[in-house]
Amino acid sequence: MRRPEHLPDYSKPPLDEVVLGVQFAPIPNFTSVDTNGVWALFKDDFPTVEEHPRLPPQFETFGGSNPRPKIQFQVGSSPTGSRLWFVTADDNHLIQFQTDRFLTNWRKRENLQPYPHFEEIVESFQANIALLADHLERSFSYELQINQAEVTYVNIIPVADFSDAANWFSIWNHSPLNIEALNTSFNEVVLDGSGKPMARLFHEIQSAFSIDEKHKAFKLSLTFRGKPARQDVASAIEFLRAGREAIVTRFDEMTSEQAHKLWERLE
Repeated sequence: MRRPEHLPDYSKPPLDEVVLGVQFAPIPNFTSVDTNGVWALFKDDFPTVEEHPRLPPQFETFGGSNPRPKIQFQVGSSPTGSRLWFVTADDNHLIQFQTDRFLTNWRKRENLQPYPHFEEIVESFQANIALLADHLERSFSYELQINQAEVTYVNIIPVADFSDAANWFSIWNHSPLNIEALNTSFNEVVLDGSGKPMARLFHEIQSAFSIDEKHKAFKLSLTFRGKPARQDVASAIEFLRAGREAIVTRFDEMTSEQAHKLWERLE
């Protein structure tokens, strides 16, 4: 799969992390012991295992005057297990798995491994989720029923001072505000070809400090989340590609020409 030619591109983007993921109906009769069988699918490339708290279910719904998070009620016993991370030896890539989630992350690390680009990440994600789907069908007679998919891009933009926000983000239009710290978020509804809501695009800009607090940066996160047209893997991949296009386009629109020059925007 080639990168779409119409998308903006940069030689030195401030990209720090990319996450692709899907949510699906919980796997029935799955126990903690069964996670060994899932890790076995990936451990040759992801030899390290970490345990993390479960992610709660998330559903993007549309309609009504104000979008609100959908409240989830658990009937019966709680889902089994925690969320497992399977991590590569170089620490740049990881797979996240729990009984209703499957995600993959690329992370920028000090080893300076180059960003593999979305095309490589999504192809790897598609191959890995196919392995999982086949395993679940053989071992649990379970067919993946995907109900949500999401793409997140996290950018770290080093700055000398937070009051320089207008130099980096076109949405401030060179405001004279003397910003000490910044924490803002907003979201928009994304429509499909027929004009119906298909996803939300979440924007979050935060002021951030290095661990030693000597360096400042803006953390810009963009997340595209919603329900694919159908519940199968192919529809989820199509949704993820649409999310990538929306995020890259919005990133280009909301950042400044001065920033584009520094990041070497390709013409």
